[in-house]
Amino acid sequence: MANRDIRSLDVGMLRTFEALALERSVSRAAARLFLSQPAVSASLNRLRETFGDP
Repeated sequence: MANRDIRSLDVGMLRTFEALALERSVSRAAARLFLSQPAVSASLNRLRETFGDP
């Protein structure tokens, strides 16, 4: 695995990842976190960019 710059991660992104894993839905993860669906999608996109997931 290539070295990734994880310094750009924050706790909110990790909470979003956890909620997405538990809920298996962006909409339900957003409701769980009391965030908007676009905010959760943006956080997911940042995570994907950080770890090189297309």
